[in-house]
Amino acid sequence: MISLQTLVLDILSILGIIFVIFIPLYFYFIQGRVLNGRLHTKIDGEKLFEKLKTDLRLSRISGIDKKRLYFDYDYAATIFRGSMEYNAREVVWFFNEYYAKIYIKKSILKKAFTHILIWLIFLGVVLGGVELDALLWLFNIKSMSSDSGIVSTSILFIFATAFCGLIKYLEFNRVKRVINDEVRQINLAKKEKVWKDYKLIYFISIGTWALGFIFIFISMIVK
Repeated sequence: MISLQTLVLDILSILGIIFVIFIPLYFYFIQGRVLNGRLHTKIDGEKLFEKLKTDLRLSRISGIDKKRLYFDYDYAATIFRGSMEYNAREVVWFFNEYYAKIYIKKSILKKAFTHILIWLIFLGVVLGGVELDALLWLFNIKSMSSDSGIVSTSILFIFATAFCGLIKYLEFNRVKRVINDEVRQINLAKKEKVWKDYKLIYFISIGTWALGFIFIFISMIVK
């Protein structure tokens, strides 16, 4: 019968490997939700277009594609042509926020998928050898001898970790460059908030990723 300690340690190992592989993708979705609340929001759009409508002295505008209005600058400029002269900067900022949000999300998502791909390659290589060795390495490493796959599996694990650490570093530099250099003509206060939000979530994701390794190592050491 499996003891409670063994069960708990096995659960830690499983949680650890899930954290190690999928944490970047999970935090990508969190970053996306935060960005959606900061840039190109529906509330900002409603305020802007209400202002443009007021400048045109119109009580209401009918026959427009509201969804397209929020995402197509040329369409919005055509609808509000008469009031664009006085509000051009706000309109440009609003639509640039949309492009900036998409750009930042893509940058983070690419790195998250690369991270997952590296770990899937690691698992594929390890499981492509002797499957039992891979399972023993994760769930009962002390039962493995030096003649088994413990050395090669450990080396591959270290390499995968190092590559993913490099990817996280490159992601930080990439997003920093995107937000601070490549994203132009948006509200500076919003840009600063987006950068602060990104850094906070980034370092929390690093900590959670490290927690996954801690779970794995606790399971290995205690068993």
